Amino acid sequence: MLDDRRFPKMHLNLQRLLQVIAHGEAVFPRVKEKCSAKHWFASEDVSALEELIGRLRRLKENVGFLANRVTAIQAGLDSWQAEQINRKLYYLSFLSIIFLPLSVVTGVFGMNVGGVPWTGQNDPKIQDGFRNVLFLCLAMLLLVLLCFLFPALYNRFVAWQRNRSIQRSWSLNRRSFLRRTINGPERGGYLRI
Repeated sequence: MLDDRRFPKMHLNLQRLLQVIAHGEAVFPRVKEKCSAKHWFASEDVSALEELIGRLRRLKENVGFLANRVTAIQAGLDSWQAEQINRKLYYLSFLSIIFLPLSVVTGVFGMNVGGVPWTGQNDPKIQDGFRNVLFLCLAMLLLVLLCFLFPALYNRFVAWQRNRSIQRSWSLNRRSFLRRTINGPERGGYLRI
């Protein structure tokens, strides 16, 4: 199995190597240009520099290809891991579909209130306790469903509050502007155009 923690470091090292190679590829042609005019620089040295420049270009292409390949492998590995996590969450959701209703039924019938059906409690004083708790649970369930099913309603309410506060601040600024212009420019207010 490939270790996914090694790929980012490998990619970073390849990028650094590419920078060094690119710097060498930029420097050696200038060195060849400057030194070829000198009398002490032999023609075989110029050909050796040309060969070095060619090698650097090929090395740059190869390292670039390797960096791209490492990036592709990392992306494939990330995709595979995401697929595995999604599959496990899918199984977990099926388990929750099975056990959530069971836990709700267990919780409802495990409450210590009077009036629980099928228990033989016939006392009229405690007869409404179970019904009241169920009404409270249903009200809370409806509230949670409203929060999850109608986020647009919440967003509209927040936008309305934001617009209201902006209008309120604009009207306060307008009043102060009008007050300054009515008092006149000699008292430090704005000029009226």
